[in-house]
Amino acid sequence: MGKFNLEEVTKFSAENVVTTSLYDSQKVCANFLCMKEGQTALEDTKEQKVIVIINSGNGSVVTDDGEQEVVEGTFILFESGESRLLKAKSKLTALVNVISKG
Repeated sequence: MGKFNLEEVTKFSAENVVTTSLYDSQKVCANFLCMKEGQTALEDTKEQKVIVIINSGNGSVVTDDGEQEVVEGTFILFESGESRLLKAKSKLTALVNVISKG
């Protein structure tokens, strides 16, 4: 069993999104993202299914269908092949699970 105190791995950078790997296997990769206002993530995950849970803060997700607001507690499921972008509008933390094809 892996156990993490998310407060202990919460770190922000003015230059980049801070990604902490919580679990990695052939089927799934679980990461904890810490983003400052204006930072973006998930652009490079288009070919995978991705589950995002906003842990704190607020922002938006941008897909081919437009832009939608996200807040603490939002659960987002992206199918593989679907374009996506997560944008922070305030300090934002999120649990991101990337599910490999197959």
